[in-house]
Amino acid sequence: MNERIVAELALLRGFYPDLDYLEAGHWVRLTNYLIPGELWSTDRVDVCFQVPAGLPGQAPYAFHAQPQLTLADGSPPDNYTWPGAPTGFSGQWGTFSWALDPWQPVTDPANGSNMVGFARTIADRFRQGR
Repeated sequence: MNERIVAELALLRGFYPDLDYLEAGHWVRLTNYLIPGELWSTDRVDVCFQVPAGLPGQAPYAFHAQPQLTLADGSPPDNYTWPGAPTGFSGQWGTFSWALDPWQPVTDPANGSNMVGFARTIADRFRQGR
């Protein structure tokens, strides 16, 4: 595993100490992730995302959630596909089209854009609803 990914995982574990990591494909899973239940069909999901092997030049893109989600009124959310793209974890996952914008990494992953910043914006997406 390259040095950048090791450093990014250490940063992620500082915020999400119980994360699951699969080295094959560099998949990260956060379980029992709280989301606004008044906006969604549930208030907890598992989320996962892939740490790009090409960090820092390759930006992360998309995250996945299970179980299947709808908005509280039963309608499908925007920029979401069920079932979505395959992940490194078992089961079906819905895929949210999502990116950290702007992606501005620097040599030291503790500064500039990093995977913690990407992971933290997942909460922003869930707060948007729609």
